[in-house]
Amino acid sequence: MVAAYNSQAENQGLSHDEMHAVVGDLVAADGPQPANLLSDPRFFGFDVATVGGGLHHFADPELAAARLVQRLRPGGVLLVWDFLPHGPIHGHQHGVMHHGLSEERVRAMFEGAGAGKGFSLEVLGSGLTFFSGDKATRREIFLARGEKEA
Repeated sequence: MVAAYNSQAENQGLSHDEMHAVVGDLVAADGPQPANLLSDPRFFGFDVATVGGGLHHFADPELAAARLVQRLRPGGVLLVWDFLPHGPIHGHQHGVMHHGLSEERVRAMFEGAGAGKGFSLEVLGSGLTFFSGDKATRREIFLARGEKEA
């Protein structure tokens, strides 16, 4: 996937400095992998770190949030959209570690990660609807944000 992304960037005439992806695992139990690459200063001091519709796929979302916040500059923002708690959807269990996240858990996650300043969580619109055959299942989604404390 990363190779395809980088190839598309190159095909669009973008330089390596303008657009380039790397492979890394920030949530490895023994620290970010590959440690030599992800410890480079260019992977720290970000203004914003975002997870869109994916936090429920992490085995340990709290660890994922903490590792992302470590890479923010002081005052940087962690922004997450995901699902509120729900039941399973038949046929959609691949890689789903959590069936949604409660506001209380997300707040504690942000605070524990060091991004609790100005925490807010808003439920967005009417949610998302998933279709499987003739069955429709609606899920509520939220957008949460918090700032890294100085």
